[in-house]
Amino acid sequence: MSYTQEQVETLSQALTRQLGEQHQWQWEDQREVLLSEFSKDKIATTLEVLRENYPHEWDRKNIKKAPKALKQQLGDLAVLYKEQKLFTQPAQADQPGGVAVWWPWGHGGTISLRIKPLPESYAMAQTSGQNGLFSRIKQLFSRPSA
Repeated sequence: MSYTQEQVETLSQALTRQLGEQHQWQWEDQREVLLSEFSKDKIATTLEVLRENYPHEWDRKNIKKAPKALKQQLGDLAVLYKEQKLFTQPAQADQPGGVAVWWPWGHGGTISLRIKPLPESYAMAQTSGQNGLFSRIKQLFSRPSA
């Protein structure tokens, strides 16, 4: 599913308001995203807002663990280098999921932030099953003898 500029602006309105006037937004046709380019003095406040709004943060080390459905939707955006990050939110109620793409420029003085809704939701893998099995095996071998 593709979103129009108006739909992306509407769905991103709460986030763009929270980020404040320090971000000037423009439409990037190629990726169908809202784009803000800003200086490094806004990094801390911007990251704080992103981390409040997106429960999942991905970098080049942990993107391998991202759900397959998410990586498929992101396509080439899921290929991360150095300080690049993705912030994602699965769909909730009547709100689609979303992604914020954090791309520092090579010189380190400017950051590009792109935001857009995700066409489909995704679910995080449950790891408790693996931990539960490991715990049970460990208990078998650690029981005191009678």
